[in-house]
Amino acid sequence: MENKLMTGLFALAGAFLGAYFTRQAQHHKWLLERRSEAFAKFLELIDKAHQKASDILFDHSFEAGAERDLMILEAYQPAFKQARIVRLYLAKSVREEFSDLVKNYWALHTDPDLGDRRLKKMGQNLDRIQEIFEEEVSPHFWIRAPFRWIGRLIRWRRH
Repeated sequence: MENKLMTGLFALAGAFLGAYFTRQAQHHKWLLERRSEAFAKFLELIDKAHQKASDILFDHSFEAGAERDLMILEAYQPAFKQARIVRLYLAKSVREEFSDLVKNYWALHTDPDLGDRRLKKMGQNLDRIQEIFEEEVSPHFWIRAPFRWIGRLIRWRRH
């Protein structure tokens, strides 16, 4: 009788664990799809903004000054809005870095006095943004969750 009870309990526990891991796998798949969509849209919008802003910078009918800078800012607005959505899908450890990279990308674009250094730095910012995205859509991003859970448990036990 005792063996049957233990077998039943293990079977029930196995069913619950299996359901839990299946749900987690489905959630990670959904999250990965949403992240990929948000990241791709951001990269598309930042590229369009870059093209528009470049057109404005090289259009000599606009004088350097507040009006031109405002037009460049308006070109980047859709990318800024999407960046706020992208932040929701990023790990807390890289959210601020991502936001700073986006702001710096725009700021560099509005400063043509830097010349070729500006374009190189903009490229570096975009490369780092791409790296952040690649880390977040890596199939191993789910590994961070157990480590965060263990870290919280350790910190809780210290207090």
